[in-house]
Amino acid sequence: MVDETSQFFAILTAVGEDKQVKANSGLMSWKLTHMAVGDANDTNPIPDRLQKTLINERRRAPLNSLGPDPANPSTLVAEQIIPAEDGGFWVRELGLFDSDGDLVAVANCAPSYKSKLSQGSGRTQIVRMNFIVKSTANVVLMIDPSVVNATRKYVDESITTAINKLDFKQSVLVASTGPLVLAGIQAIDGFVAPAGSRVLVKDQAQAKDNGLYLVGAESWVRAVDADSSDKVTPGLLVTVERGTANADTVWQLITDGPIVVGTTPLTFQWAAGQNVPTPAVDDRSKRSANTESVRTQIESPKQAFPVHVYRKNRLINGAFQVWQRGKSGVIGKANGDPESAFGPDRWMIYSPKNAMCNWSQLPLEQDANINEAKFGLRLSRQGEGQGWNLSQRIENVETLAGGKVTVSFYMKTSVPHTCAVILRQNFGVNSTEPNVDVGTSVELTTVYKKYVVTLDLGAVVNKNKGVANDFLEVIFASWGTGAHYTDITNVQIETGSVATPYDYRTYQEEHRACLRYFEKSFLQDHPIKSNNGPSTCIATFTQAAAAQSSQSALRMDFREIKRVVPTLKLYSPGEQTSEVWAQSLGKPCTLTNIQSLWATGFALSCVPPSGSVPGYTLQIEWTADAEL
Repeated sequence: MVDETSQFFAILTAVGEDKQVKANSGLMSWKLTHMAVGDANDTNPIPDRLQKTLINERRRAPLNSLGPDPANPSTLVAEQIIPAEDGGFWVRELGLFDSDGDLVAVANCAPSYKSKLSQGSGRTQIVRMNFIVKSTANVVLMIDPSVVNATRKYVDESITTAINKLDFKQSVLVASTGPLVLAGIQAIDGFVAPAGSRVLVKDQAQAKDNGLYLVGAESWVRAVDADSSDKVTPGLLVTVERGTANADTVWQLITDGPIVVGTTPLTFQWAAGQNVPTPAVDDRSKRSANTESVRTQIESPKQAFPVHVYRKNRLINGAFQVWQRGKSGVIGKANGDPESAFGPDRWMIYSPKNAMCNWSQLPLEQDANINEAKFGLRLSRQGEGQGWNLSQRIENVETLAGGKVTVSFYMKTSVPHTCAVILRQNFGVNSTEPNVDVGTSVELTTVYKKYVVTLDLGAVVNKNKGVANDFLEVIFASWGTGAHYTDITNVQIETGSVATPYDYRTYQEEHRACLRYFEKSFLQDHPIKSNNGPSTCIATFTQAAAAQSSQSALRMDFREIKRVVPTLKLYSPGEQTSEVWAQSLGKPCTLTNIQSLWATGFALSCVPPSGSVPGYTLQIEWTADAEL
C-alpha cells in the first residue's frame, strides 16, 4: 500500500554498475536509448539491482532527453514523453535501457494512471527518472529524432539557436577603444563593465581575437550568440549602450566570408549613431577600428591577470621536441601480456595484450595549420584488442585540484575512431585513497583537428596522501581496432575553462625540464649533430692508480638535480655492457661498481686494465631514470 511513508527511488542495476565503471575508466562510451514503464502487476515494487526486466512492462520508447541535473551534476535525469493517444495502464515502475538492450537502471514511482484519448481524458505525460552516477562524462544520449516528441525545453532551445544565428545581435554594454587584456573586471571606454556584461571587442592587435565577449573575473569567453562560425557572419550588426566614445553607436562586421571564429581576422566598422569616427590622416577609404588602432598596450601595475598568463601549460614536452630514448621504438608483443614503456620524454605508451604499438617522431614542417609545431608523435598499432594508451604524469596530486581544467591537443588518425581523454588523481605510495578519474571522449578523423576538453577536477583537501610519488596523470586511450596510426602534437593542460594558444618553449627549456626525470650521457636527440653521429657527453676521468689497482671516486655530476635518487645504468661507449673503458688503451676496466648514487650525481670505483698507467683516460656512458 502506498502512503506517506512510501519511498520512491532509482538505482543502477548490476549490469549498469559494471558499465558505468567501464565508462568512467574511458573503456567505453555508454549510450542510453530507451525508457520503459510498467504496472508491476498492480504491486508496489522495490527496485532490485539484480533485475534484468521490469515486473510487467507496458510500454517502451526512445528517450527524449538525458542530462545532468543543474542543481546536482552527479545526478542524471532521463526523460520520456508519453503522447496522449497512448495509455490505458498504471505506471508504477520505470526502466532505463542502453544501446545493447540491457536494463541498466530501475525505479519505482507513485502509482499514476495514464489514460488515453478514447477514454475521454487523454493527456500528454512526461516521465522522468533521476539516478546518481559517479561521472556523467561518458554517459550519452542516443536517439532517433524521427520518433521522439519535442519538449518545451527543446523547442525553446531551438528558437534560441535560430535567433543566435541572426545578423542583428543583442546589444552590448560597451565597446573597446583600444586593445584589451581579455580577462578580469576593468574599465572600458570610461565605464567599469561588471561580470557578465557583453562587450564588443574590436581593437585587438590580433584581429582574430575580436568579437562579442562576456566579462569574467578570470578569462573572458565569447558570447553565446557569437561563439561559433555559424553565428558570426558578414554583415553582423550590434548596438553599443554605454561609453564615452561609443555610446549609442552601431557597428558592422565587414569581414568577408567564410569566417572561422578564432582564426579569421574580424574587422568592425562604425555603421550608425553618434560620434562618427574621424577619418585617418592618410584618408584611407575603409578605416576600421581594428586596422587603424594604436597597437601599444598599456598595462596597469594593478591589473589582475588570470593564472594562465604567467603559469600555463603543466605538461612537459607537449610538442614532442625531446627524444632522449631515441626517435622510434616498439611496445608490446603480437602474442603476449600488455606492456608499457617511455617513448618521447615524459610520455609513457601502453599496448594491450596480444598487440604491438610502434612509436616514432613525426616531422611537421609541411603542416602549416598547427601554429609553430615542428614535431608530433605517431603511434602505429597492430594486433588484437583495442588501441593504446598515451599518458604523462605530473608531480603532485594537488596540481589543478578543485577546479576546471582544460586539455587541448591536435590529433588525427588513419582510421576514424573514438579516443578517451582522462585525468587521473593518484594519491601516491601507501595511500588508502583510490584513484579518481574524470574524462570524456572525442571522435578522431583523418585530418588534423584541435580538440578541447574541459573537466571538473575534484578537490584533494583532507585526502589521505601517500608517502611519495603522488601525481595528476593525463591519459589518452584509443579505442581503435585493427591496424591504424594516430598522430598527436601540441598537448596542453591549463587551469580554467578556456583553451589558450599552445605555450611554445624552446628546445633548451623543454630538455632541461626533462632532465629532472631522465638523463643520459649521449645526446642522441639533440638537433645539432656531429659528422660522425650524435653529440656525446661521456663521463671522462683520468686514471690515478696503477694498472690492476683500485681506482675510486670517479665522480660525475648530473646536469639537473633528479626528482629522486635515480636508477643508474652504465654502458661502455658505443656498447651495451656495464664497463668503464681505458679509452687510451681501448680496453675495459674490471670490477666496475657504483660506489655512491645521489640525486645530484654518482661516483664509481673500478680496476684499470693491464697495460694502463696513471694519466690514461677512463670513459663511461650512462642513463639515470627518475620518472614517476
